[in-house]
Amino acid sequence: MSIGHDPAVAHPRSRWLDPVLAGVAALVVGLTAAWVPSYWSDEATTLQAARLPLPELLAFVDQRDLVHGAYYLFMHLWTGLLGESTFVTRLPSAVAVGVSAAGVLVLVRMLTDRRTALLAAGISAVLPRLTLEATEARPYALTAAVAVWLTVLVLVASRRHQRRWWVGYGAALAAAIVTFVPLGLIVVVHGTFLVLAPAQRRRRGARHRLLGWSISTGGALLASAPVIGTVLAERSRLLTADDPSTGSEVTWFSVLVEPWFATSVAWAVVAVVLLILLGTRLRDRSRTPGSVVLLGALWVALPTGLMLVLGVVLSPVYQARIVTWSSPGMALLLAVAVTGFRRRWVSLALVGLLVAASAPTWVAQRLPASKGGGADLAQLSSYVESQARPGDAFLLDATGTVSTRPRQALYAYPQRFDDLEDVAFVSSGIPDGLFTDSTLDLEDPDDAAALRERLAGVDRLWIARLQTDALDDSERTTLGALGFTNAQEHRTARSVVYLFVTPTGRG
Repeated sequence: MSIGHDPAVAHPRSRWLDPVLAGVAALVVGLTAAWVPSYWSDEATTLQAARLPLPELLAFVDQRDLVHGAYYLFMHLWTGLLGESTFVTRLPSAVAVGVSAAGVLVLVRMLTDRRTALLAAGISAVLPRLTLEATEARPYALTAAVAVWLTVLVLVASRRHQRRWWVGYGAALAAAIVTFVPLGLIVVVHGTFLVLAPAQRRRRGARHRLLGWSISTGGALLASAPVIGTVLAERSRLLTADDPSTGSEVTWFSVLVEPWFATSVAWAVVAVVLLILLGTRLRDRSRTPGSVVLLGALWVALPTGLMLVLGVVLSPVYQARIVTWSSPGMALLLAVAVTGFRRRWVSLALVGLLVAASAPTWVAQRLPASKGGGADLAQLSSYVESQARPGDAFLLDATGTVSTRPRQALYAYPQRFDDLEDVAFVSSGIPDGLFTDSTLDLEDPDDAAALRERLAGVDRLWIARLQTDALDDSERTTLGALGFTNAQEHRTARSVVYLFVTPTGRG
């Protein structure tokens, strides 16, 4: 017996064709122009890790970022085969968004009618958080796909009453947790749903289903316990060291908007109105499939709530992107809200409104400097590459907030600096579990002597700074004392690139 609707009543062709078409449509929406934005600091960390030889990569994740270890390993293999273009590195995320949309359709079709399932998949395809993650060389889109199909699997296991399905669910859950530890919280969503779902309470065998779920979940948590423990210990160590990667301000916007709508206030407003309307008709079971609403509500509320609680009890862990895997739950709720109107034209108008609300955010997410608060690493590095001569030196600022440092351009696009001399470099941070190098700073008096020595034979020096931290008179004086004059200045989205030359470097 199934929990909710039996998909076998659907036409055999639609059972596989609908998910395929939904997945392809979401892939196209997510992948279109995904290659346009510059890499930003988080994607640069992915590339840094992926470039490491396998033994060094394994040693690195043993010190840091084990939570992303499986993703880094995948990207190591992926980029090793296909390269590091923005299209190649972001393609897996776009595919994951398509896989997620296909899974949403299958999942909702198991619980209610085809129309609602199609709408849920469509909403998933244009949900701003997922259209954003489709353009990221980061693992968060993959977590949404994994969460959806894990949920499909738990419902199938509940219906089939066969041990092998619970074994499969447990194995898949363990693999998901090892891949991304925060996904372990989905067991709370699944367990609560199995206990509270109306169809679950009415059917025979409920006790056996809960027993099967409990055993498979317990086995998965036991199998993944070493990874969970290591990730939590790493988090505690980084907090003790005041590592900047642990900091994330928790605000009402980051809790109530960003997890599902990214930066789209318009989407958030429309969604809130729809959810309020949905709440007014929860008692009308003819228009409100209770299982879908329950699952969607649990999926939306529990991940964020539990992450906030863990942040209070253990250590600050909440970031909106970490709960990207709750986005499909929002798609479920909004699909039910849209389809609940008696007049079909109202539903169609609301679908159009959601698509229209998505368009500005979709476009904004695909502008050249749309990431990381205006990341211009591609523009900065491309300009230097096009203007520099072999043997030129460069000094990319590595001070201030890690995510905005111009030196991130070197980590994101190292090939563009291949024939140039990195006069600031002291040592790599990778052996110490750091993504940042130890460098010399033009403003640091302790580094002045070493920099003067390195610049002694340099005729052309490229310097990149944030526009908000442009070179001041004292720094220009320091460079002038070394024989340099400012020959060129170019501004990108948030940076400024200078060329300083000596008399012999002109021409």
